[in-house]
Amino acid sequence: MKRNKFRELLRRYEGNPILTTADWPYPANSVFNAGATLLPSGETLLLVRVEDRRGISHLTAARSRDGITNWQIDPQPTLLPDPQRYPEEVWGIEDPRITWIEELERYAITYTSFSTSGPLVSLALTRDFR
Repeated sequence: MKRNKFRELLRRYEGNPILTTADWPYPANSVFNAGATLLPSGETLLLVRVEDRRGISHLTAARSRDGITNWQIDPQPTLLPDPQRYPEEVWGIEDPRITWIEELERYAITYTSFSTSGPLVSLALTRDFR
């Protein structure tokens, strides 16, 4: 079988996965689908989807100087679902995307909220993920 010769645009890191539940400071079923951004300090920040033991997801920040190793994971969730105030989050929050908005001097995080009516797009704002 002849392989097509295409320019390699991306190369997978040979040490994958870079984060697993074994790295987590608290019990979790799985960790995946992280949003990423580069902080002013030069650190890479991942906002990781964490599925708890009930199957409900939340988001936790992890930071690394090189974006590959030595991750410092927040000891507690960074953003938990809050169905009392936000009923659209009753079944969890997941799949964050992060963008710095200069005019607001804040990071905007879009994420999926799971409601009783299905998935929805939600927004959170932060200056520092703390």
